[in-house]
Amino acid sequence: MPSDVFRKTPIASAVSLVIASALAPAQQATAQEPEPSAGADDAVLPGAVEEVIVVGFRQSLKESMDLKRARDGVVDAITAEDIGDFPDSNLAESLQRITGVSIDRERGEGARVTVRGFGPDFNLVLLNGRQMPTSSGLGRSFDFGNLASEGISAVEVYKSGQSDVPTGGIGATMNVRTTRPLDAPGMNFTAAASGLHDTSTEDGSGFTPEISALFSNTFADDRVGIALSAVRQDRNNGANTASVGGWRTFPGEVDNCWCGAGPSEWGGIPPQGDPNQINRPGPGDLYSVPQSIGYELAEYSRLRTNG
Repeated sequence: MPSDVFRKTPIASAVSLVIASALAPAQQATAQEPEPSAGADDAVLPGAVEEVIVVGFRQSLKESMDLKRARDGVVDAITAEDIGDFPDSNLAESLQRITGVSIDRERGEGARVTVRGFGPDFNLVLLNGRQMPTSSGLGRSFDFGNLASEGISAVEVYKSGQSDVPTGGIGATMNVRTTRPLDAPGMNFTAAASGLHDTSTEDGSGFTPEISALFSNTFADDRVGIALSAVRQDRNNGANTASVGGWRTFPGEVDNCWCGAGPSEWGGIPPQGDPNQINRPGPGDLYSVPQSIGYELAEYSRLRTNG
């Protein structure tokens, strides 16, 4: 019975010899490689991947989602951890991080809040479920610049009506929640100090301090608690303002030249025929002239205390 015999050609034999020669030094180098010593743990080995530690705010996101999940309507929330992650000087600047919320500023600081395009007069502001008074008698808007962020635990923004939430805000109803001792059982104390540098002031100090402290404790098996907070913020700044007002309207066909010994009326235009006049109002047109023009260099000093 015939048998199959495999014979290597000269080319195949040469290729096998080359491959065997290349593998021999590699195996020898691997065998001679020393093991890393215990004291070389801190050394960075070639090709090693550096460790990158990412610190997140998972608990903050969980608390915000829990607030939304517990409600039936459209609710957004921001918690104390979210507020503390950013250098916000007041509560208005913290609220602008919520979707659909924008703020108005006064002298660089956040003041009033607009929700879904509705201005500050169309929002209802609550403090622990009770309505807050307006900052002035000229409207219904609330100045969030009066509230420091350090003493706030969370802010809930209700963009739709709720049966358990007071109504009165077409834009939104915002409930500001202060720190509650039973939310964090045991004794807790935090303090913070910071400073603000403002180059716009000329008379006052350009560096102003901001100090805050919070203390809470629980008793009777964490069934009774007390929470105390105090915040003090100083602010000095300046502003250069220009104003034009007192506008008065005149008919275009009347020649009220305020010139000569007996000027007829302030705000008039020279008579026809003046070669320097190129935009004279025509018959039946009206034109307005400002009666007052002012420029002011103002300095402002503010002291805000919350507790």
